[in-house]
Amino acid sequence: MKNKNLCTAVSWTAVITCMVIIFCLSHQTAGDSQSLSDRFAFLLKLPFGSFIVRKGAHFLEFAGLCTLVCNALYRSFGYFRPILSFALTAAYAASDEFHQLFIEGRACRIFDWFVDCSGTLAALLVLYIIAVIIRKKNRRSLR
Repeated sequence: MKNKNLCTAVSWTAVITCMVIIFCLSHQTAGDSQSLSDRFAFLLKLPFGSFIVRKGAHFLEFAGLCTLVCNALYRSFGYFRPILSFALTAAYAASDEFHQLFIEGRACRIFDWFVDCSGTLAALLVLYIIAVIIRKKNRRSLR
């Protein structure tokens, strides 16, 4: 029981840590955010501009957050909770966009929220596929 509680606490700590990182990245001014995206694109020698890097970051941030939320909910309740995971992650994405209204040069964009939610849905799809594969493997090993 003690080990389960520790795993649950660590899982929720990872969720909160990810949320703090997203908040800090969103708290950058438009110029600082653009500069970070440009440096990232340059370092990786990406053939496309920072727009793709920025949207890819939105997608991946929230795919990662959703994965962590799924894990924390699983640790808390003992089963996969995709709808709740999506709702919590999408709500945080909406709050992240709202937060950007108060940052110099940033804006609240519905398109970015859709990108965030797309990352969330992609993570849920991957997690669902993994769960199906694990279930099939476990059924075969019981035979």
